[in-house]
Order: sequence, then C-alpha cells, then structure tokens
Amino acid sequence: LMKSSLNTFLNAFTYPDRTCYPVASQNLKDFYNLVNVYLDAVFFPRAVTDPQVMAQEGWHYELDKEDDPLTRKGVVFNEMKGVYSQPDNIMGKVEMEALFPDNTYGVDSGGDPQVIPSLTFEQFKSFHQANYHPSNARVYFYGDDPVKERLDLLDSYLSEFEENKVDTTVGWQPLLKEPRKISGKFPSNSEEGKYMASVNWVVHDSPLKSEDKLAISILSHLLMGTSASVLRKALTDSGLGEQVLGGGFDDTLQQTVFNVGLKGLKGDEDAEKVENLVIDILSKLKDEGFPEKAVAASINTIEFRLREFNTGGFPKGLMLMLGALEEWIYGGDPLNGMRFEKDLASLKQRLKDGEPVFQNIIKSMLIDNTHRVTVSMAPDTQLEAKDQEEERKELDGIKSSMSADDVKKIVEETKLLKEAQAAEDPPEAVATMPTLSLSDLDKKQRDIPIKVEDHKEGTKLVTHALSTSGIMYLDMALNLQALPMEDLPLIPLFERLLTEAGTQGKDAVALSQYIGTHTGGLGVSHFISQKANGAAVGDPSSVLGYLTLRAKCVSEKVDTMLDIAEEVLTTAKLDNRQRAIEILKETKAGLEAAIVGSGHRYAAGRLSSRFTVADHIGEKMGGLDYLATVKEMLEQAENDDTWPALQKRLEGIRSALLCTKGDKRMIINLTADQELLDSSRSQIDKFVDRMHGNSIGDASATKLHDWAEEAKMEAAENEGFPVPTQVNYVGFGGQLFKSGEEMSGSAQVISKFLSTGFLWDQVRVIGGAYGGFCGIDPVSGLFRFLSYRDPNLQGTVDNYKAAADFLANIELTQEELEKAVIGTIGDIDSPTSPDQKGFTSLTRWLVGREHADLQRRRDQILGTTVNDFKEFGKRLQQLNTEAKAVVIGSGQAFEEAKDINFNLKNVL
Repeated sequence: LMKSSLNTFLNAFTYPDRTCYPVASQNLKDFYNLVNVYLDAVFFPRAVTDPQVMAQEGWHYELDKEDDPLTRKGVVFNEMKGVYSQPDNIMGKVEMEALFPDNTYGVDSGGDPQVIPSLTFEQFKSFHQANYHPSNARVYFYGDDPVKERLDLLDSYLSEFEENKVDTTVGWQPLLKEPRKISGKFPSNSEEGKYMASVNWVVHDSPLKSEDKLAISILSHLLMGTSASVLRKALTDSGLGEQVLGGGFDDTLQQTVFNVGLKGLKGDEDAEKVENLVIDILSKLKDEGFPEKAVAASINTIEFRLREFNTGGFPKGLMLMLGALEEWIYGGDPLNGMRFEKDLASLKQRLKDGEPVFQNIIKSMLIDNTHRVTVSMAPDTQLEAKDQEEERKELDGIKSSMSADDVKKIVEETKLLKEAQAAEDPPEAVATMPTLSLSDLDKKQRDIPIKVEDHKEGTKLVTHALSTSGIMYLDMALNLQALPMEDLPLIPLFERLLTEAGTQGKDAVALSQYIGTHTGGLGVSHFISQKANGAAVGDPSSVLGYLTLRAKCVSEKVDTMLDIAEEVLTTAKLDNRQRAIEILKETKAGLEAAIVGSGHRYAAGRLSSRFTVADHIGEKMGGLDYLATVKEMLEQAENDDTWPALQKRLEGIRSALLCTKGDKRMIINLTADQELLDSSRSQIDKFVDRMHGNSIGDASATKLHDWAEEAKMEAAENEGFPVPTQVNYVGFGGQLFKSGEEMSGSAQVISKFLSTGFLWDQVRVIGGAYGGFCGIDPVSGLFRFLSYRDPNLQGTVDNYKAAADFLANIELTQEELEKAVIGTIGDIDSPTSPDQKGFTSLTRWLVGREHADLQRRRDQILGTTVNDFKEFGKRLQQLNTEAKAVVIGSGQAFEEAKDINFNLKNVL
C-alpha cells in the first residue's frame, strides 16, 4: 500500500487496551482501496493461517547450519529490544507494572523481548479469533464520502460474521492502601550522575466527567506545561538532576495517571529527595492555590489549542478519532471526546465563583491519594553484557536440549522462511490489491500563495493569504550569517534563553504567563540550508541560515504578540546563569537519550556533515559533535571564572543579530486571512521601525560571514559510535550527484521504490530490523541508506551495496512503475496546516526553490521510466566504491563487523 497509494495516513496504533487501524486519503478512490484492504487484513489476515507471518513479524528461532549458534529473530522482537535499550522506556515499564499490578495496564502491549519468545502460534491465532471480531470493533469514518457507499462497503465485510459476545472490559485497578517504593536498573556506560527517580499516582478508580478531564488537563499545564510552570520549575531549580521526567497527568487510558521525576541524579538516595520535593510543592499548592495570572495563562493556552486544532501533518479526522476513543471504548459517548465548549464555560464560571477547582483536584487525586509509587532507577555498566550473556546461555541451553531431528527441523524452517521472504508475491496475489492509475493523479504542483515586498532598510515582508480562522502566524527571521561560525553552536542555548530566562521587565514565570495569556505560543528556533540551484545540484559551500521567532495569536492580539517578540529579542536576561546551566543540563540529558533511541537521525546527520557546509553546521549545532560542545558549555557556565566569557558571547550574538538593517538581515513572514493581513499592516510597519531603531544592535556588525571559508570540513570516513543498546542504527552513503549536475525527479521515485521494496524485504523482512529506508536530497545530491532498531550491522551494509545491482538489472512492468510513481506523488501531496504552508513557502523562497522547479520535479516524477532505475543503479554501483558507513550501535556489533574498518569513537 505504501508503494502505490496517495494515503495521507497508513499505520496502526497499539495501546495497552486497544489497537487502532486508521487509513486516510484525499482521493476517494484511493480511500476506498485502503479501507477495503484494511478491513480484509484486520478481519481475515493471512497471519492466522500461515505461521510464517508470526515467525517473521513476531519471533522465530534461526539456524542456517546445524553447527551454528541458535539465534532469535523477528521484527517486533528486535523493535522491543531497541525500546528496552532506552533507560526512559525501562523506567516506564517499571512504573506501569507497579501502578497497575491487577489489570492489563501492568502488561506491556508492545511486548517484552524476554517474554515474546513464549508466544505460540496457537495463542496468537486464538487471541485474534476471540478479539478481532465486529462485535468488539468500533468503526469510524470522517470525510465527505457518500454515506450509503461507505455503509455498503462495511456491510460487505461485517455481514460475514455472527454476533459474538466478547467481553473486553478493562477492569478497574483498585487503589493501593499505602504508597510503595520500587527500584530497578538500566544499562549504561557510566554510573556517574545517571540515576533517575519518579513519583507516580493512579488518580481515580471510577469514571470521570468530561469537565473533570478538562480541568485536569489545565491543571497539568499549570504544573508542568512550560519551563516556568510551578512543579517543573521547582524540580529544575532544585539542582538534584539534569532533566525533568514525565508530563504530569495522562488521561489516554481508562484510569488517569500522574507522573513526574528527574533524571541525572547523583545517587539512589536522591530518589527520596525528589519524592519529598514533589509532595511539598503539591501540598503548598493545595493550601495556597495558583496565582490568577498563572491560571489565566494556562486556560488560554489550552483553549487556544482546542480552538485552533492544529494537527500539523496528521489528518484532522484521525486526531478527532483518537479523542473520541478515549470515551468510546469505555462505554462513553464518543462525541464527548470532541466537544469542549460547554465544559469550558462551566469550568470558567466555577473558577469565577471562587471554587478552588485545582486545589481540590490536587488534594483528592494526589496528596490524599495513597496509590502512589516512587520509582528509582540505577545505572549498571555490566547489565548490557550480562543480558547478552544470559540470552546466549539460554539459547545454547535450548539447542543442547534439542534432539538432532529438532535441530534439523529449525534449519529447514529457517531455510523455508528465508525462501518465502525472498520470494516475489505471486501475480495473482498482487492482482487482488486495488490500485490507482496515473490518470487519477493531479498533474499540477500545488501552489502556496506568496507575496514578497521590499520593506524599509532591506527588510523583506513575505505574506501568504490563507484561511486561518482569524489566527495570525508570524515567522520573524534574523540572518545568522551576521555571526562567525564558531558562535553557531551557542545558538540553541541562546534561543531557549530568549523565552525561558525572563526579560528586563518580567521574570521567567511572568514572561511565560504573559505569552500564555496573550498568544497561542511563541518559540525560537533556527533554519540552516544549502541554497538550491534550479534543476541542478547546488554548490556544497553555498549556505544560508536564519534564527526564526515563530508565534501565533488571534486577530485582536497582534499588537501584543509583536510587543512580546520585541521584548524577548531585545531585553531577554542572557545573564541568567542559573537558567543557562539548567538548559544545558537538560540538553545534555536529552541528547544522550536521543542518540541511543533515535540513532538513525544522528547517523544521517554525521554522514551528510562531511559533504556540505550546511550539514557540517547542522552537525555542530545539533548532532553528535554538539553533545561534546554542550558538555564544554556546561563546564563553562558552572565555573565562576569562565561564565562571564560565555555570557559575553551570548550578548555578542544578540548585538550582531539585532543589527537588522541590510538586505535580508530581517524577514517578516506572515500567514493569515487576507483581511487580517490588511488590517494588521500598520502594526507590522511600526514593529519593523522599532526593530530597526533598537538600541541593542551593533551598528558596526554589518559584515555577513562566509561560513564556507570558516568551516573546517573533515573527510568522510567509516565511523562507529558504541552505545549501551541491543540494536544498531546503520547509515551508509555519500555524494551521488555532484554540484552542477542535473538530477531528475525520478530519483525520488527510485528512492521510494527501494525503501518500500528492496530495503523493506532485505533489511526489515529478512534482516529483522524495525525499519530500513533511503533518501536522496535534491539540493545537495546526497544519498543515504539508514536502518532503525537493526539487529545487524555488516549484513545491513551488504544489503545497501546490493541495492545497486538490484536496480542496474531491474525489469519492471508498467504496472509496477506506475505504482512507484503514485506512491511518490502521495508523499509530495501530503496535507499541511496553514502555518506549515506559510513556513514551507518562506523556506523555499529563501533557498531559491521556485514553483517552476517544483512543477519540473513533478513532471519528471510522472515521466519516470525503467531506464531511469537502471541508470540510478549504475550511479549507486559507483557510489559503493567511495560511500562511507556511520553506525550507532552495540559494542558487540562492531566486534562482529570484520569487513568494515571503523574508526570507533566514544560519544556518551
């Protein structure tokens, strides 16, 4: 389906008490194709008649030869090994087991890799028979398709069943009579400052009203929603740890839980300090309540979120469904999960009348609630090796207990499974899959309206007239080339200080509340990119970068939003040393967790950083190199002697950026209804004048730096980064198209085809990785293979190399070619929200990707030929001779990868 659909969503969600199988498309024919296949797959799957499906996707023993060591493979088995290589996930499992000892929530719905191998095919089949039945299903449609047609389609599947009394009621977890303390361990390469602790509650044991749920969501924001929220701030300010854990209340399941804690503690003894601090803060809030301004800010933030309903790239109907299910599957009204007006009005009135709504919740659900579990987690530098040794001993024991015939049977089953995995689907099976034709596709590239005006002093005003329901979206961009490259790694810290350190007129808490009260949110980030070169690959040394302040508000708050933007840019307290230290600690802890859990992203960035200046900068500002820089900055900030120099550099960054006069030094990007764009023009003009007249900008900082000259680029090499994990993230690639070469849009079709075909089969299906994919960058010409939660290393690189010959010798039918084209167009035409459209249009304009370039790419995609595949394969054959691997994985995997000469480096 991924190969040949225009789907805007195609996946599944596994919860502890439900599984959702949603599909979405903007093309009605495609939508019904997807619905047909999903209904067939859910109710009549091959998985319950063919044990090889569970063997592949779940788990199986693997033996290629009788003398080989016995191993286990399986896509989900390996996925969950990856999940439980991450300390946060190990802690989450311990928390849920302790909070829910008596119902299904204490069991891991994703699968515990130590328990998965106990699942038999018969158990799997009987579970499906009992639960995957229309009597246990909820069916949800959203859209303007004909009602009778959708019901007829459903009836064609559901009418084959008789009613079946299925009791899947989730039992209520009785509340504990007294608090408990639980401890656990997680694998780590260091024990210093790595401990974690959390305090957790189940907050009720009977159904909540929808108004109570709304009140809890607002209270959660009051406690934890921003860096200035009272409980989050108290934990951060305590200095006990590096990063706050948990987000407060979570009402996704039948029983709402509350979870909060800290990671980066110095020792186990700090767990009690964390528990005492949490309870002390909550007790004080129970007695004293919250300041009115804090309540107003949180209510406005949640209300703005509900009214805007900005789902980003997710279909709105999908998000409504997920909300409906939170009531529906527990016997409630699904529409209650979508409505909020009545509850919001009632809650506001109760607060206006003086009812201590939030204090009462804290008292009854937290302070007086004995169903509390405090979890402490300790790092163990021997645990990874111990687990591997125990698994090896277990498998050796299993094999030694087998008869010769048993061993032969597993060898034969391994052989048959691999043959099945490598085999092409029979033509008659492929023919049963409904598909579109090229005539169903829109030949024209979708356009985003854009108007670019020259404003005063070189400033550009960029506007996008789009329907935004009365919301103004602002993107204010300041040219980062005002800075030398050596200052760029400070930018992520600078960005957070702007909004989290307070200003001259407001401390951090007051600023956060003011932003929450008057806007829908305000944040600062950055954008770095190589410049485009029409149909040709761009110059790798050609780069641009902007600091972007992004905010949104309703029409009557435009003035206030602009005032806040000016205030944070010009008066933010960059001398707030405590907040700088806290941010750097949080960043360090976050990076360490992300490198282990999302290593493919860091491998990709590292690969690319050797080829273009833009990617080199990206590595310095957010990649593996950045972690070392963060550690250095943290040392500087904590040292009385070196903090002043760091602060001076931060002040220098602001002075240089606020020299706003000059061509494209400052860009104002606005997305709103045309009427709102027109009515707010005078406010924007005044704001631009004020920014040009600010007293902070260094008038002498008119020079724009040439980062290409300043960059110290390093040659590509095979790099390995051993981390405590049971899986690997394998990157491989290089420069497929050189600067100035024309690259056809067909390259995207071929990349998609490889990802959903060859790599899916070789890396995921046969190799057992949870993901294997590739991608081509049309601006840089870089091509990268990547794998995700992969049990292999050497074998995966071998598969990447084999893709070249596969393409060079490929024979495609016209139908297969058309499917590949259709799937690629589906990716290009995915839905986006108005603010996404406005920002995408801005970045395209900045890098020089014009609508004509995008239309040319679309035409080339639609005109892709089999010969394009073969020529691409020949390019990959050449790339194989010079491509490099970057791998984040287990130490054991590097020891076994004998054919690749890795330069091994420590990163954590």
